[in-house]
Amino acid sequence: MIKKNREYYESVKKVLDPTGQRTAKLCLTPYIFDRLFWNKMEAVTQAYANLLEFVFQEFPTNKKIQDVLEYPSDLENFLHSLNIYEKNLAAARIDIFVTKDGLRMVESNCEIPGANEESYFLEQEYLKIYQPENLKAIPRMEIVYKTLMHYYKIQAEYFGLPEKESLTVYLAQWQKEIDRILGEYNIIMDFIRKRGHTCGVIDPNKILIKNNKAFTPDGEQIDLIYRRFTADELPIFAEKKWQMAIDWDKADVAVVNPFCTKRVDSKNIMVLFKDEAYDDVFPEKHKKDLEIVREIIPWTKKIKDKIVLKDGTEKDARPYLIKEKNNLVIKHANAYSSAAVFIGEDIDNKKWEEVVEESLKGDWIVQEKIFLPETSVNYWEDEEVKTVKCIYNVNPYIYDGKLGGFLNRASTDKLTSFKSGEIATIMPCFEKAS
Repeated sequence: MIKKNREYYESVKKVLDPTGQRTAKLCLTPYIFDRLFWNKMEAVTQAYANLLEFVFQEFPTNKKIQDVLEYPSDLENFLHSLNIYEKNLAAARIDIFVTKDGLRMVESNCEIPGANEESYFLEQEYLKIYQPENLKAIPRMEIVYKTLMHYYKIQAEYFGLPEKESLTVYLAQWQKEIDRILGEYNIIMDFIRKRGHTCGVIDPNKILIKNNKAFTPDGEQIDLIYRRFTADELPIFAEKKWQMAIDWDKADVAVVNPFCTKRVDSKNIMVLFKDEAYDDVFPEKHKKDLEIVREIIPWTKKIKDKIVLKDGTEKDARPYLIKEKNNLVIKHANAYSSAAVFIGEDIDNKKWEEVVEESLKGDWIVQEKIFLPETSVNYWEDEEVKTVKCIYNVNPYIYDGKLGGFLNRASTDKLTSFKSGEIATIMPCFEKAS
């Protein structure tokens, strides 16, 4: 077994960590699920995707949706300038804990859900090296590939682009990230190339829009841009700021995920779906979807001067939030990657009061604290197997409105992030064959 562990480690290091910057430990403990679990998660992802697509269509004209999502003015102006298609959400991910009380959703990533290529490679290598019986992996890259092709077709029809059997596809990501995780990008690019397309990766600032078409610096016309960065990063890294996205959005090129996916990426989306004050936003055909999604979202409210509790009573927010510190989590509505998430029981009273004061300025939500499940994880480090108890979550990907596999993260950090100094890993994920 030591020989297989070493082989697994060397294979993963070569592809996923050639520069030595990967912080995730190499997990030797797979997460195994059955078809019943898959079906349950599939119902959740389809319901969530249906609701998000409804919000896309209603956002431009529905004042109640606009008010609850509540974006800053510059971002609001950007969002109103974007195209909305027949279908918009090519890829997303819901972050879910499997708790003793059932599934509990803590947020969603509706722009660029990462780590799918990493999970794919870990799973394929695990199967090849250890050859476990009765386990099979989800065909992640095939699902992503079909999604890209479908959304090219949607946007090609929208813009009147030609039907093509062979596309020129470019992943777009900032150069610093390309350098860090090029091994992951090579996985999906190689998959696309094997299906007869040209594929590369490029810094977004190097994409040129000329005569309403997109080109590489060498003059190669791009048919499809697979966006791998968030809209939040535009003011930070894009030379043309928001205008770069607007130029792409208007040009004769397909962009997946389209920039309009930022419309539903706020954590306020959980307030819209959970809070009964917004029931009248949703038509009868989406009531079942709302019921499925509402069941998995913990009590969630926008932080204002007054907060309505579960029993319908209204409280002054400041004293309530301070008093209930150990039972609450406060989150910035438009931060990402677990940034600006504060678990009350884990910080001191002074810090919590500072968070409360900041949250009362707007664009924050509060959720009830949920039970965090734990599991023992074996990982390979320093030529030996080590064991650690971790918090873990099971996060379903949504591709083209359907379940497309899971991202399983385990960490000694309650946010299951990859913070410096914490033990964190991605668990290979398999279905138990019937």
